[in-house]
Amino acid sequence: MNNELEINIHQLIPLKDLAQGDRLKLAKTGELVKKNMGEELYSNECKDNIFYLVSGKLDLCEQYQQTQLLVGQSIDALRPIFSEKESRETYIIFQSSCVLWKLDRALFNRLIEKEVIVDERTLSHQLSHVESNIYNEIVRAVESKKLELPSLPEIALRIKKAVEQTEIDVEQIGKIVELDPAISTRLIKVANSPLTRGINPIHSMRDVIVRLGLKMTRNMVLSFSMVQLFKTRHPFLKKQMKIFYAHSIEIASICHALGKHIKNMDADELLLAGLIHDIGVIPVITYIEKTGLELTDERETMQLIKSLRVVVGVLVVKSWDLPKEMLNGVTHAEHWYHDSGAELKVEDVIVIAQIYNKLKRKQLSSLPDINKVPAFKKIFPDRHDPAFAMQILDEAEDEIKEMKGLLGI
Repeated sequence: MNNELEINIHQLIPLKDLAQGDRLKLAKTGELVKKNMGEELYSNECKDNIFYLVSGKLDLCEQYQQTQLLVGQSIDALRPIFSEKESRETYIIFQSSCVLWKLDRALFNRLIEKEVIVDERTLSHQLSHVESNIYNEIVRAVESKKLELPSLPEIALRIKKAVEQTEIDVEQIGKIVELDPAISTRLIKVANSPLTRGINPIHSMRDVIVRLGLKMTRNMVLSFSMVQLFKTRHPFLKKQMKIFYAHSIEIASICHALGKHIKNMDADELLLAGLIHDIGVIPVITYIEKTGLELTDERETMQLIKSLRVVVGVLVVKSWDLPKEMLNGVTHAEHWYHDSGAELKVEDVIVIAQIYNKLKRKQLSSLPDINKVPAFKKIFPDRHDPAFAMQILDEAEDEIKEMKGLLGI
């Protein structure tokens, strides 16, 4: 039976991101599980495995959301039935005799992690021996559950999942958002801000979602949830966390402003990418705080955080099951001469945002030769000169300030 799995595993999401040899290795450990009509399976019973529906029909049930029908051999069946961060209320009811593919989640995580490390060999900054040891300790702590990677709040996960469903209920999404008053308030501010160019003020969550659209609502909820993660109780580390928190919001706001002027790119997705690009800072600081790692001074602490934020950030983005564009944003955020290909990519916009931010702050010593940065040649195809992009950003300064205010600075 595993032969069939080996043939089809390259289509499954996110298994298709594995190298071919690793996909086959995972397939050999897979097994087919048969379920009868009327049986139930709960997500909290399946944390150690990844399940895919091969044949049959089942209902995916979750609190506050409509039941979703999943049919074998459909496009939706290419995704896992349960995600790794599934809420406890999620369960399935089998509507017919069904066959599931059951795979080892821990093995998949190890294989995808290996692939991430291979990708990181292309990074311009190499870890020192001490930094490599600390990184390996962080990985082991995560695997042994002694250190938890930051997880998105439950409301963000619910919104993300609700928007991805085939049948979308705006009223239900509104009810989910209203469970978090802080995020609800911020969404209303966004909907009534100059950024969305709304004429009449609105106050109901349904009207907010209609004005923003489902995709923007999802990305804004994710963004506002992200901001809540930059926290630490350690007095010494609070300063470092605050620096990276402010920087992430700055870059996110610049990315969002750029997105308003770029064809075929969503400003709200660029906002999220800008917030995520330094997400690795959070578990590194958490690790230092929990282990009581002794560092001689503030400069050494900052250097360690900067060195590890990319490799650890990749772990976080993978655990959140975000698109590759977000992963590339983390990996290449400061690779000035990175060429992502013929078309403009998310990481290109982040690079431009970083350079613009450095120019504004007069941090000239760390700047590249702008004329040689590939991202600038792609952002406005008709105007290859970097000065034009800088002019656009200067003109968008009010938009940048508006978004920074909405995000909390």
